[in-house]
Amino acid sequence: MKRLAVLALFYFSLSLAHAQSPVYQLRIYKIHSGNEVHFHDRFRDQCMPIMKRYGFDIVFTSQAGPDGHAEFVYLLRWKDRAAQTSAWKAFLADPEWIAIKKATAAKYGDLVDEVQDRSLDMLPYTPAPSQVP
Repeated sequence: MKRLAVLALFYFSLSLAHAQSPVYQLRIYKIHSGNEVHFHDRFRDQCMPIMKRYGFDIVFTSQAGPDGHAEFVYLLRWKDRAAQTSAWKAFLADPEWIAIKKATAAKYGDLVDEVQDRSLDMLPYTPAPSQVP
């Protein structure tokens, strides 16, 4: 009986982990060599305003790697996984975003070579957010 209670508690904690809020998403783009400036201009000036309309909460943006092999990294915070899925679906179907991607591809070629997407689940022992700037 005790073993059954432990198993029930384990599965309950797993279900809580999947229902947690907020949730995070890490995105890493390998920028096509020579297109770093065009990529950043498009992301900052065109992509971010559209994302904002759909509830994207961009926590930070960063670039790693040497020139010619740059990776753009950003972290998103979502209310829950359902909000994440819904927002991405709406953003990717947005006519303005589709037109922007088509226009920049015609003008500059590929801006991104590869996209990595990681949904991050917080662990129960994750510390509270830091107050360090």
